[in-house]
Amino acid sequence: RALVRDWIRTSAEAVTVYFGKFPVNEVRLVVIANDGHGAGGTTFGFRGGSLIRLSVGRHADAAALKRDWVLVQEMPHLALPQLPRWALWLQEGNATYVEPIARVQAGQMDAAEMWKWTVDEMPARHPKPGEGGLNDTRDHDRTYWGGAAFWLMADVRIRERTGNRVGVQQALRAINRQSGGNIADWTPERLVKVGDEATGGTELADLYEQMGVAGSPADINGLLARLGVGERDGKVVFDDGAPLAAIRRAITAVPGAASDK
Repeated sequence: RALVRDWIRTSAEAVTVYFGKFPVNEVRLVVIANDGHGAGGTTFGFRGGSLIRLSVGRHADAAALKRDWVLVQEMPHLALPQLPRWALWLQEGNATYVEPIARVQAGQMDAAEMWKWTVDEMPARHPKPGEGGLNDTRDHDRTYWGGAAFWLMADVRIRERTGNRVGVQQALRAINRQSGGNIADWTPERLVKVGDEATGGTELADLYEQMGVAGSPADINGLLARLGVGERDGKVVFDDGAPLAAIRRAITAVPGAASDK
């Protein structure tokens, strides 16, 4: 139990660093032991509060829980309001995008590992021509990694427009403040509007129309190259001479710390 409590505390610390505060005033955690070695979880939001149901293996040790990403991915769900089922990709994609960044910002993971997941997973699972918009998709990969691509592209576009002063992190903090988290029910249009107002642009609304409604494809490999992220012999390599290398560094920088402009 002490290991599980430490895991919960460490996970909450990462999410708190990313959002500037823990996303909700109170959350109930139900921890169910099983005979495995790993963990699983589901997050719920109700008018009366938030709840995370966790399943944790009795054989999981401190090292396994330290490596585990499940709870840090569940906790960002607390930050966004509930959306209609057909817009699930915005929520799941956000959790997929935020989780490793929060862990890097909290000093719990190396940035190279975060970008390794992106390089390995995002390009192959991004919507392809003719597949339609992300709204109403029932495909697991499109929901999670297509949704994560939306938030990455929004982050980069916001930072390009603002000279790297703000990114999608500031938009998400504003959405969390105004909604109060997953105890609220919003439309996707309201979510992107509040986020755009926080950064002074239209990137979220524009991308929602392009990716959520129209299903426009995007060159994720090209974006990663511009960010200076590549792979050699199975390992991530960074090109600090790439056009958007400063943006790549800023995405995982501790909030409030100085970054390249």
